Amino acid sequence: MYNDEELDRLIEKRGILKGLNSTLGITAIVMVGVFILYTVLLGQAASEQFLGLKAWIEQTLGWYYIAVMLMAFIACVYVMFSKVGQIRLGQDGDRPEFTNFAWFSMLFGCGTGAGMLFFSMSEPLIHFASGWSGGNPFLSSEVKAAVATFFEAKQAALSAGLMPGDEGFPVPNDLVADAVAGGLKLTIFHWGTVAWGMYAIVGLSLAYFAFRKGLPLSMRSSLYPLIGDKIYGPIGHTVDILAVFGTIFGIATTLGLGVEQIGSGLVSLGVLEEKSQTVTVVSILLITVIATFSATTGVAKGIKILSELNTWICIVILAYFLVASNANYLIASTLTGLGEYVSEAVQMTLWTARSPEERTWQGGWTIFYWGWWIAWAAFVGMFIARISRGRTVREFVVGVMLVPSMVAVVWFGVIGSAGIYEGIYGADMSIYNTAVNNWDYAGTLYAAFDVVTPGAMATVAKIAALVVVVVFFVTSADSGTLVLGRLLSFGRRPPVQQRIIWGMLLGAVTLMILLLGGKEALKALQAASIAGALPFTFVIIAMTIGLLKSLREESSDMVQDEEQIREMINKEISDLS
Repeated sequence: MYNDEELDRLIEKRGILKGLNSTLGITAIVMVGVFILYTVLLGQAASEQFLGLKAWIEQTLGWYYIAVMLMAFIACVYVMFSKVGQIRLGQDGDRPEFTNFAWFSMLFGCGTGAGMLFFSMSEPLIHFASGWSGGNPFLSSEVKAAVATFFEAKQAALSAGLMPGDEGFPVPNDLVADAVAGGLKLTIFHWGTVAWGMYAIVGLSLAYFAFRKGLPLSMRSSLYPLIGDKIYGPIGHTVDILAVFGTIFGIATTLGLGVEQIGSGLVSLGVLEEKSQTVTVVSILLITVIATFSATTGVAKGIKILSELNTWICIVILAYFLVASNANYLIASTLTGLGEYVSEAVQMTLWTARSPEERTWQGGWTIFYWGWWIAWAAFVGMFIARISRGRTVREFVVGVMLVPSMVAVVWFGVIGSAGIYEGIYGADMSIYNTAVNNWDYAGTLYAAFDVVTPGAMATVAKIAALVVVVVFFVTSADSGTLVLGRLLSFGRRPPVQQRIIWGMLLGAVTLMILLLGGKEALKALQAASIAGALPFTFVIIAMTIGLLKSLREESSDMVQDEEQIREMINKEISDLS
């Protein structure tokens, strides 16, 4: 293992790359530049190539992604319940740097918060009622037919001038209620323990080797039990470059999707008539400047403060739906969806599509998500590791895997049920049509505010949601900037100069892709990010093996120490007697 002096010799002391390893920095910049040029210049052709590769992976290797996600989940469960759970991520006397509330807030702010807002209402509605590629595979054909029949009858009744409660207006039966629970349980599955298990295993490995073993806070360190000091050579460089790619393009894709949400919010508020290139430029510049400034202040100030602010606003949004909609229905649907998920979790986790139609559906939803979680694992896992020093292994796994999953249950349960309730019992079909017929993810939530509380209250709710959107993307870009700096400096804290450079680079990459390549380039980038998850799975498997190996060895040492202490105590008792 290299000491600090040996690592210092690998890091530049002056110039634009001051604070970084020049080999990694230059290689990363050149490869990112080449990829962007290829994507932008080839346009449609590049998009078709990457989308084709993504489709091939989803259709052919879906089972492999399922197996990798399951492996990470099982590994987390093992360390949570085994003796190694008491090992502290740091020295035995270390304690957590952040309060639990701040820690949980940052987990969401830089993990899945932006995505949870994006899909909050649309995904449960789609899984409840959409028939795309056969629809939700965990609903029977009888249930799907009942839902389709109900909404056809409802549309006809509304067209005839009838209103809910009028004689002759369709009433949902028990099969429609079954579909509601089915839509919620599938959404909970996609955003629950299996998804967070991937982030947890990567973050745990990085935190353990950095804070417990004294290795750099970098992806390469997790391979130390397997390859030793070779982590400082080409193998380690390759692993960190893969993580850099996943971070840059994952953040760029997320910012691109964030612009869509911001544009939809401004259009819904009446500030704009339609989305435009000007909105794209201003939104990216705004997010980039705020995120870069926040990154220069450090985690304890910038990200922590923004994440806690967003958590409180999200709590207010949940309260808004509970008060403005039918709280009894929302709570009952959430509990029913949770119950069905718990009872069918194993089946859903292991389910692998067999027919072409099923493979298309699973590829478009579950495998897409699993690829996305894997692609983001390096970035999110590394940030989670950074904020988790001083916690025990068990505390870390419970906090990263179980708590966010329960929050996802409440979030999707309340907001998703609110959209479904209006779709079934309301006279306005705009929420249902926006999600199920138009698949407008960003627009569904804003449409719901107009339906649930028309007028001034809807405007206030939209502004709150827009603030949450902006802050979530700021914290994602902010944490991405800090992670990039550490990846390229062997886990050292990057100087302010590097945080500014990488923060601006993230914004520049996103702008170039959106302005020069448009939506086709963004689709290509998203597809390439998910396809890039495939080689990274081999790194995750290796780091999981290395982590369990090292934890088991430390656990054996703990047992030996306990036996030695017990023998000493027995000997002293014997001498006294």
